[in-house]
Amino acid sequence: MPTHDLLHSVNGVSKIDANGFVYITERIEVPDLQRNEVIQVDVFNDNVLAQLPPTEEFETAEPSCYQLYLSPYPVQRTDEGIQFEPGFAFSDVGPLASDASIIYKEAQVTSLGSILSPGAGNYNIYKTQFPNDSISSVYSNTFYSPHLYITLIYWGKPDANFKYSFSVYAKIKTVKANRVECTMGKYQEFLDAQVKRLSKTGIMTPTALIAGNTFPSWKFGGIRPELMISGSTALRYFNRVASNANQDMISRGSFQTAYKDSTKMTGFDSAFGDPTIPLPDWIQIMDVAGITSGAIRPFPPPLKFADNGNTLMF
Repeated sequence: MPTHDLLHSVNGVSKIDANGFVYITERIEVPDLQRNEVIQVDVFNDNVLAQLPPTEEFETAEPSCYQLYLSPYPVQRTDEGIQFEPGFAFSDVGPLASDASIIYKEAQVTSLGSILSPGAGNYNIYKTQFPNDSISSVYSNTFYSPHLYITLIYWGKPDANFKYSFSVYAKIKTVKANRVECTMGKYQEFLDAQVKRLSKTGIMTPTALIAGNTFPSWKFGGIRPELMISGSTALRYFNRVASNANQDMISRGSFQTAYKDSTKMTGFDSAFGDPTIPLPDWIQIMDVAGITSGAIRPFPPPLKFADNGNTLMF
């Protein structure tokens, strides 16, 4: 499987709009009909530091921010935000790093003491990336599209000029793939690239409800009670009787009723299963194939044998 080193740059000067925002993309062509596995990504800021404000505005400048993405399709702005305190946030930022369409994401916030550090003139840089350096050697991402996009989003002073210069390196392992696989992969990536406006996946649980919310035994303490199976019922499942001993036959309906009763809902402090039989919940592990799946055929299919005695399969 050949491995290719992709090296590309995005460089220039763009004017920030009246809302303090600038959006830049760069397209990179890659061979078609290939399954591309991105093994490693590295981004270097040739400008060394984020853009600084003029000297006369050094103590009053608002924080600036940039996000850089590598993805099969251009990244679009969402309803997500980067918020540091109730009074300040960067709104309508790019998608989360966990988004299915993202191969690499890097974000940096530059502050001059206006939000994160007291005292004007303190120059602070806060930078995050995914995947980070500790896992970049083992993390991989696969794509089928015949192109990659570098997307740069920047928030800064309105109507100012933004100087950017980034070099992007990616090590890609390529494998020739059939047209059906490539078409399905491209279509999935095209759908994943559609904007997910906002993600809300966390579930807030009140402090008073934490105990018992996951493990019921936490709510009352101790071990949850368990049902014991009767000797006669155990014989039906384990069949520990002599070969010449008589044993009552059990109908298919009785088996189905037993399995159904063993899975009934109970209170948090009650034993699982049916206490009236008694029938514990673990009896469902002994499920006999064909018993609960449906009716049993009255007669098995006849066997046919070849001249040499082997069973013929039809």
